[in-house]
Amino acid sequence: MMKSIFTAAALATTLLAGAASATTVNTTYQVDGNPFGTDNLRQVVRVHSPEQTTDVYAGLYQMTGDNGFGDFAAFCVDLAEWLHDPVTYTTQPTLFGEAVRDNVAKLYNSVLGGSTVADVIDTSLEAAGFQVALWEIVTETGSSMDVSGGAFRVSNNSGVANLAQSYLDNMGSAATDGYEITYLYNDGYQDLATVAPVPVPAAGLLLLTGLGGLVAMRRRKKA
Repeated sequence: MMKSIFTAAALATTLLAGAASATTVNTTYQVDGNPFGTDNLRQVVRVHSPEQTTDVYAGLYQMTGDNGFGDFAAFCVDLAEWLHDPVTYTTQPTLFGEAVRDNVAKLYNSVLGGSTVADVIDTSLEAAGFQVALWEIVTETGSSMDVSGGAFRVSNNSGVANLAQSYLDNMGSAATDGYEITYLYNDGYQDLATVAPVPVPAAGLLLLTGLGGLVAMRRRKKA
């Protein structure tokens, strides 16, 4: 767990540093020939989108990048193009409009609840369900978030579709500021999204430590 906390904090620092300006990152798969890595968190779904109707893998990519990224998890946000290894990406904070970015942020916040992707999404069903929900947000041109209809929909995997829909239905009034979301853009290959929890400010950590100390003191006095 401590390693995950340090890794998330380091990635968040990198992402925050690059938020104000575009950053270039060279990426490869963590496992040669398999973007889903050793965990292989993926399932097959049939996607129906403005670009295509075809069977695809929906799941969680395991990538490695330079420029401070290291090993990181990512999801696809671009059904029109294919993933490749290696790829040079540029960070694009405004890859989508504000409304889409807000919904993506709500999805991450409502599903992850302050934890890391690795801590929460650890089955192929969860990975595929989240990916489909994300595709719905970035691809759908209508006003409703429904993975069974509209400009984007999925079929041939009811388990994934049902979980994706529940993720979308539960977004509600979720926060939009709990994660630093970085969009990785390449003109010829599939665009990606990766996140890290926004680090708690040092003052916040001191406050939490102080409150913990007060609780301990009160317990000792009662004893």
